[in-house]
Amino acid sequence: MSFEDMYRNLVNERNRGQRDSDKVELTKEQYLDLKEKAEKYEAASSQIETLRLENKELKEVMEDLKEDARQYKDLKEESEKYLKSLLRTQADFDNYRKRMDRDNQSFKMYALEKVLLKMISHYDDLKRVLKVLDTKDVDESIKKGFEMVVRNYEKILAEEGVRPMNAEGQQFDPYKHEAMTCLESDLPENTIIEELDKGYFFKDKVLRPAKVIISKNSKLCKKNE
Repeated sequence: MSFEDMYRNLVNERNRGQRDSDKVELTKEQYLDLKEKAEKYEAASSQIETLRLENKELKEVMEDLKEDARQYKDLKEESEKYLKSLLRTQADFDNYRKRMDRDNQSFKMYALEKVLLKMISHYDDLKRVLKVLDTKDVDESIKKGFEMVVRNYEKILAEEGVRPMNAEGQQFDPYKHEAMTCLESDLPENTIIEELDKGYFFKDKVLRPAKVIISKNSKLCKKNE
């Protein structure tokens, strides 16, 4: 409804049943002023309604944002929980892998030491045979063949990190030597007189202790008497 219709209805309502002398009359200026105020009121009312709708929409958006924030918080907490669980699992797996690597390395070293001990035993047998051949009237080519085999064994052992001990004349060390017997001697106490079986190191670790004879003055000899 336009302002003119509203104004006309209002005037007719007020003038209905009144005498002509009591009827409401407005000047043009009053009419225009009243029209301007009515238009401002309509514009203000329209703006208020628009603001009310916008405020309602904002409230709905705020509620959605609050819900999203709650969901984000829950999702973040859940993600952090899964991340911690994943990190623990990864750490456990890394520790397991390292332990398996150590175990595998230890097993390989153990197996290699077993093989090297057998090779050393065969090497000792070959050296004994070579000594016997030196005392016998044997063809020189056979001796040279055995010497070549012994040298090959020595080369293989050296390449694998095996090196012989030199125990004779050294002080007895129970971590490196095994006393087989004692003999009277003027040498200092616990001195190794002779090697019966040579000892060997494997990468600075005792692979096989040397079997030795030690001096009579050794406390170990007195203990075994």
